Amino acid sequence: MKTPSEDLWKLIRSMTVPEKGYFMKFAKRHISDKDNNYLKLFDAINKQEDNYNESEIKRQFRNEKFVKQFTAAKNYLYNMILKSLVSFNDDKSTDSQITNLRDQYIILFQKTLFDQSEQILNRAKKKALEEERFSKLSDIIRDQKNFDYRKINEPGFDKYVDSMLEQELDVLEKQKNVAEYYALYLKMSSLFKRRGVSRNNAEAEAFKKIVRHPLMKSDSLATSVRSKNLYYIVNYLFFYGINDHKNAFRNTISRLELIEKNPEKVAGGIKEHLYALSDAIAMSYNLRDFKRCISYLRKQREISDQHRMSGTSPNFTEMYFKSYNFELNIYIISGFFKEGLSVVNEVTDWLHQYEGRINKSEELKVIYSIAYLYFGAGEKEKSLKWLNRILSDKSESRQDYKAFARILNMIIHYELGNYDNLEYEYQSAKRFLKKSDRLYKIESLILKSVCKLPGFAERKALIEHLELFEYELRNVYKKENFGNASEYFDIFSWIESLSGKVSFSDSVRAKSKIKLSDILVV
Repeated sequence: MKTPSEDLWKLIRSMTVPEKGYFMKFAKRHISDKDNNYLKLFDAINKQEDNYNESEIKRQFRNEKFVKQFTAAKNYLYNMILKSLVSFNDDKSTDSQITNLRDQYIILFQKTLFDQSEQILNRAKKKALEEERFSKLSDIIRDQKNFDYRKINEPGFDKYVDSMLEQELDVLEKQKNVAEYYALYLKMSSLFKRRGVSRNNAEAEAFKKIVRHPLMKSDSLATSVRSKNLYYIVNYLFFYGINDHKNAFRNTISRLELIEKNPEKVAGGIKEHLYALSDAIAMSYNLRDFKRCISYLRKQREISDQHRMSGTSPNFTEMYFKSYNFELNIYIISGFFKEGLSVVNEVTDWLHQYEGRINKSEELKVIYSIAYLYFGAGEKEKSLKWLNRILSDKSESRQDYKAFARILNMIIHYELGNYDNLEYEYQSAKRFLKKSDRLYKIESLILKSVCKLPGFAERKALIEHLELFEYELRNVYKKENFGNASEYFDIFSWIESLSGKVSFSDSVRAKSKIKLSDILVV
């Protein structure tokens, strides 16, 4: 039996309160009284918050004629909503304003009101120039050619022609510049999402190959705000990918300052500003500048909330998830695991509400953080439940988190006394790491050492094994380019906790030296 499409339900669930209110007014203007069942259908679907139940909708409207052609009715309502959303957002964006001016120009030109139409087109051109809308500018310059023959006998016509040619070539060159930087961004972003942070020279070389492009020599080669923005993103991903967090942060701040000085010139507008804040949050977090990190978290949520309510920030969900991920990780890195659980219910509600609409990379990071928090708080069964969501994920995203999810999975099975499962989990983890080309010395050593733990019945033998394990692990960390040992899981605090002298959370807390009061200001 064919599964009913949830597209209409997902579209309605994605709408903000102002967008829904506008749709009701829009629909009343465009739907006759006899067709008002579409408004009733909208309201009924809107009330289904947790999931879409088409059978219940059909039962509710079983006496209405449109139910006999329910697919057609849903399509009609879907398209009507899209039209209302276009109308709702009309005149809000720079692109919409320029498009409207061009539409006005076309009407006036067709009516042979040439002077008026040229004035309108010049207004559109000025706006497109000021805000670096190069594709729109190309269209406007092409439109201006309609006036060329009318100017042939005017004084200074040759200078006019030369000026128009110079403008057109300049726009084309800037479009080419943006396109080239965008291609570099796509390559770097793809590499980063597939591989994560580099762990050896060969992986670092893949990042370096991209930034050897001549355009990456200096930001002065980026000829527009849009190009410069892409230049800083590529550099940020490069330095982050090779574990140079200071330079990654420097490029993040340069990008943030560029956007805040030129908010209308950067493609994406508010969304791009929120992305830049996300990177600033990430870098200040990695550099352990938690005060700055918290200030960026506050700023991001403020902007996101403000524009979510006005319906002008379609990516607010992703921004919130990035924000939540870093908030959860501040609790993790500081060792306040139980306190961090206070945020988990809110995050899980968002995961459920926006399922299928979240960037997979961000979703996996958040899920891993939740699993980690439950582990640190001593709730191992709940941790396993969340880890299983990562272990069952079939996407190619975040192989680094998937690798450590398997390590944490083994550790939890050991702590729960599931010794019979340990060998199976060990072999399963090994197969995955080999297949994903992530069976490094660190992972291999951890897996082997954890698998051996049940064999040490006497405490003295266990302690000796743990001491050897820690010694070997520290040596490997020194040799491998792996950055901070607690980035994915604080294995050294866990080894210390097995000695029985201190709990895992106390060990993490003692090393972090972060006060709870520093976190609660978020």
